[in-house]
Amino acid sequence: MQLLKPEDFEPWVGRKVRVNTLPTAVELTLERIERRPPFARALDFREPFSLFFDAPAHVFLLDETYEFDCGKGGPYNIFISQLQPSANLRHYQAIFT
Repeated sequence: MQLLKPEDFEPWVGRKVRVNTLPTAVELTLERIERRPPFARALDFREPFSLFFDAPAHVFLLDETYEFDCGKGGPYNIFISQLQPSANLRHYQAIFT
């Protein structure tokens, strides 16, 4: 299994990504990628990073693993968690360590 890297997601930034949910799929927008400092060299398998997604207020997803399909290079099973929503948007985060 190949470890995903921040570069794998760079083409998605600012674009809608399909998330396979039931009964119908929804779309989230990848707003940004946040890179984190690497861990100790002995644990340096990949650069840690987070993905931040936005969705309309009516798109409510649980903290769960979903199949994300960007139309190329996927689909990827990604665990997302909810962040504090704003007035018109819901926000989600995926952390890769």
